[in-house]
Amino acid sequence: MAYKTSSSKSSLQHFLVSLPFMLTENIWCLKMTKELNDIAAHFNKDQFTTDKAKLEKYGCDWYKGITPNAAAIIFPETEKDVLKLFKLCNQHGIRLVISGGRTGLSGGATASHQEIVLSTERLNKVHWVDNSNQIICQAGVVTDIAKALASSKNRLLPIEFSSTSASTIGGNIATNAAGAKFIKYGATKKHVVGLKIIMVDGTILNLTNRNEKDATGPDLMELFFGSEGVMGLIFEATLRTYELPEFRESILVKTNDLSEIHSVINEERNLISAVEFMDDNCLQLLEKESDYQYEVLIEFESSNQDVVDQALERIAAKDFDVSLLNARQLNEFWSARENLPVILADEGANKLDLCVPLNKIDLFLKKIRDYDTKNSIYNFGHLGDGNVHVNILLDESGALAEQIYLLLQDFDGSPSAEHGIGKRKTKLLKKFTNYRDKLNLLKQLKNSVDPTNILGPKVFFED
Repeated sequence: MAYKTSSSKSSLQHFLVSLPFMLTENIWCLKMTKELNDIAAHFNKDQFTTDKAKLEKYGCDWYKGITPNAAAIIFPETEKDVLKLFKLCNQHGIRLVISGGRTGLSGGATASHQEIVLSTERLNKVHWVDNSNQIICQAGVVTDIAKALASSKNRLLPIEFSSTSASTIGGNIATNAAGAKFIKYGATKKHVVGLKIIMVDGTILNLTNRNEKDATGPDLMELFFGSEGVMGLIFEATLRTYELPEFRESILVKTNDLSEIHSVINEERNLISAVEFMDDNCLQLLEKESDYQYEVLIEFESSNQDVVDQALERIAAKDFDVSLLNARQLNEFWSARENLPVILADEGANKLDLCVPLNKIDLFLKKIRDYDTKNSIYNFGHLGDGNVHVNILLDESGALAEQIYLLLQDFDGSPSAEHGIGKRKTKLLKKFTNYRDKLNLLKQLKNSVDPTNILGPKVFFED
């Protein structure tokens, strides 16, 4: 009986200690329920949900290292809906996470602390402007839909990466997404000539940069490129499109020395539209045989076939293992390249999205090979801009990833080439001391436009 009495006392003591926290939590939950009910009352029934399945679907992005914990999902359909939601969240002190196609890999669109998720899914209007060959898109327009509209007008919107069937224009801008065509066309911000921003205090900004030369002060659209939803909602964007290239050719180079590829990039940069590589571990995973450490796709574009042919002749004169690809072979390469990150994700790979100075990539990858004692590192990416996707298996402790990040600092690289910081990399970014001043200034800017931290809490910053 003495044992039972001791246990009962212990349980009672634990209950009494826990009681203030339980009461606080219950009071907060009751308060939150009241506030959510108030917000729900201002929207149509199908625009507001706390359904568990919907919370799980819309409450996180592709990064699964953060447990989603959204309070509700709201689907605004108009500018007025957004303004109404912002006003209510300010009144009640409720925080918001803006969510597009949820294809990010850094947890930036994951609601982890009972935030409301603002889904842009129904902000999906898009139309073509004939006299300027531009597209005006709301934030939730799926990338492939915008690309298809440009294509139907015999124009090109060169946003090219594996998730364009799900990613949205607003999300692309908010992360300044890049991808395979960066070397020729740049990141998403290069295609943006105008933004309509809704600030959390209800201010609406119309920002443009339509002229080649404009010395009227800083281009304030830059505040929103790569801002990951913490500065305001990108409600609408005007995008430029480009002439379709008349002539295209693609080659596959097999090599053990990526510095050879860099010489080609330097010599033929004006013609190159993509340079993609996969290492031998990736090729083995794709069940492709190779006697080389790397396979590299180089795509050429021009309005003049002779210019492309001359470039191919110059490359053929080099001591390369190179082959010209036909349409079927090119499609096979891109299909394999786009399936690769999906396969690695299914294997549970830890994905590092790194950027290394172009003249250091070969040495950087050689160093990584020295670390890879288990043949568990898979490297692929965009050689034209130094973006290396390092995928690590069999590294439960994270020690190998930590070692690679330390190496990256020695190489003056970036810990996030195109996937942003989100909630996943806030601690990591602090270790890269060359970003310290940038973070401090960003914090000041964030506080000036969103002093109560309504938008994107814990993105970029831990507090």
